[in-house]
Amino acid sequence: MLGVSHAMSGAAVGLAVAGFAPRLVGITPTAGTVVTFAAVCAGAALLPDLDHPSSVASRRFSVASWAASHLIRPFSALVYDLTRGRRDTGRGTHRGLTHTLLGAVGLGLAINLASARWGTPVLVGTLFVCLALAIKGLDQLVPGPPSLVIAAGLTLAVEEYVPGGTAGTAGWLGTAVAIGMAVHSVGDAITESGAPLLWPLRIKGRSWYPVGSPRPLRMRTGGAVEARLVVPALTVAVLVLTVVAVPGVDTLLANLHTRVAELIAAG
Repeated sequence: MLGVSHAMSGAAVGLAVAGFAPRLVGITPTAGTVVTFAAVCAGAALLPDLDHPSSVASRRFSVASWAASHLIRPFSALVYDLTRGRRDTGRGTHRGLTHTLLGAVGLGLAINLASARWGTPVLVGTLFVCLALAIKGLDQLVPGPPSLVIAAGLTLAVEEYVPGGTAGTAGWLGTAVAIGMAVHSVGDAITESGAPLLWPLRIKGRSWYPVGSPRPLRMRTGGAVEARLVVPALTVAVLVLTVVAVPGVDTLLANLHTRVAELIAAG
């Protein structure tokens, strides 16, 4: 799927999870918690493509992205070779380890532990990286200024001006990373190639079985269905969820509507 689809789907799922899941156990999340979680989900939804040298994730941070990609690709290939089934025929360098649910959970757990241990530096760093990825992914929809500059400004704004900041995500922000990566892989599973979501579970003699939707329902990456139906639907979903899931946004919009109405009436 296109980067914009991954980013928007990650944001939508992140808003839903952070906005409503805590309420099931009687906890009201802060605006900062919901925004941080959703933004990290959106950016993490591009992370699995670090195993592709020309992807947004592999090119976003110059040498750092290049190095990460050139470490992940051979490592994924090694894991593929060590765990391949008798009917696996690929190389494992793309849509390999980073496109599995187990890989997503592993990275998410590592970030959870790091954020619980070191707090703000990990939270802010994770938010910045994921915001930069998400914004770059959205360049396909709304091209704009350098995403690193925007990401730095938005990270500062969330930490300093959004109620609650990033603090409420300590110890569980990695869950957003895991969900974002899983959303990416599930999205790939409805394209023509599928994704090895269930590795290392062996299916039909393959440890890297490409899980996917029924063939007639699969769509082409970057095709008309994605551009004309999926992206607009995800955009609407993100806008609606922002209003209903982020505390204070509905009140802010109501006040803005009242103010605009007063200005119109006065004019």
